[in-house]
Amino acid sequence: MAMAADGTNEDRASREFDLLVYGATGFTGRRVAEYATQKCPSLLPVPLRVGVAGRDGPKLRDLASSLGLNAERDSIVANLDDEPELVRALRRTRVVLACAGPYRKCGMPLVRAAVKAGTDCLDLCGEPQFFDDAAVECDDGARAAGVLVVSACAFDSVPAELSAAMVARELRKRHGAVEEDGGGGDGVVSGIEICHTAHNVARGNPTTFHAAVDGFHAAATGELRASRDRAKAKFVGGGPPPKRPEGWPQLPRAPTWHGPSGTYALRFPGADASAILGSWRYLRHRFPERYEATPRPELSVLFGVPDRTSAAKALGYGAVFSSLARYKWGCDLLHTHFNMFSGGVFAEGGPTEEELKKGSFVTHCTGYGRTRNEVVRTTCTGPELGYVATPRMIVALAVTVLKHRKSLPFQGGVMLPGALFGECEDAYDLLSQNGVEFKVTQ
Repeated sequence: MAMAADGTNEDRASREFDLLVYGATGFTGRRVAEYATQKCPSLLPVPLRVGVAGRDGPKLRDLASSLGLNAERDSIVANLDDEPELVRALRRTRVVLACAGPYRKCGMPLVRAAVKAGTDCLDLCGEPQFFDDAAVECDDGARAAGVLVVSACAFDSVPAELSAAMVARELRKRHGAVEEDGGGGDGVVSGIEICHTAHNVARGNPTTFHAAVDGFHAAATGELRASRDRAKAKFVGGGPPPKRPEGWPQLPRAPTWHGPSGTYALRFPGADASAILGSWRYLRHRFPERYEATPRPELSVLFGVPDRTSAAKALGYGAVFSSLARYKWGCDLLHTHFNMFSGGVFAEGGPTEEELKKGSFVTHCTGYGRTRNEVVRTTCTGPELGYVATPRMIVALAVTVLKHRKSLPFQGGVMLPGALFGECEDAYDLLSQNGVEFKVTQ
């Protein structure tokens, strides 16, 4: 594989920083920078060399000083609309963590610059339109340059993606190639059911809400479908998926009682289903000889609430949100009055430190094989999902790239976590060391 002159492994190893956090003065970016500099190093034999970057020089220098970094040397001003400046900044680091959103507005300049700089890039994006567009536009260039670009390295969609990959791997191990059952199809995964539950989660930062508004509007206007069609045309290889197996399991549809989590389950509005299927398409495209005979799994992605009253409230707010997000005037209303239209879930300033300490999440995943008797269940557990677990996830996966890059299935391309890390035990181990743990429970 050809590799850009600035992207050789030797060049990367000699760069000034291991990680550069772009968008480090934002609400989530600051927490990523704090975790990378102050908490994660205690888990590593050698501390990470971390820099912070963004558009506001004074804020970056103040942040660098507060993190114990050199205010001048370790802070980099780089504007997204100045590509040469951005490329120069990214050539100073082995991996950039893209924390500036919404990604439909801020994401592509950083991806393009990372490819030109020969710098691996991980982001926190939970916007399906962005990771479809980035893959279509930049995958060929990233592969040629030997650059890894990985979206959705956050609660959207690491727990779901790596849980789905874990149940698929376990099903192959238990039920693959069983002669008396007609071969087993390499442990066919016919259905995957995911249910997220969150505990003591208080408020979210408005940036997440604004990205959701724009994403729903893109879906309503056909933008998302157009992006998805381009991605499918580029990445689905080897013909259509084969016919699904007989006895296809009936996956739960919301709203319903979800036994494994003990909650009332509703349809999850996040990016998980798009990410899981995006990884499936990418693996099929890159490894057609392995995946061309593997059917696309049926998916049911849910989130659980404790009682019917909470379910009714969530459905009510969801109905108002989705109705307004169809129209430009409705989007303006949602953007302006995010606190009211989210029932206080999103508020300026986000959650307090005390609120964050109390939060936690559990992701329940069930994978079905050829029959209902072929069942694997897993859990993924962690601290507060948005601003405590998310920094741990993206930093752990970045360290996986830094330490275990040669053992990953791809050395370049634009993809999602399931495709790159789904069969990497080192990634699961590093996530566990950082407080996000995956377990097989059945």
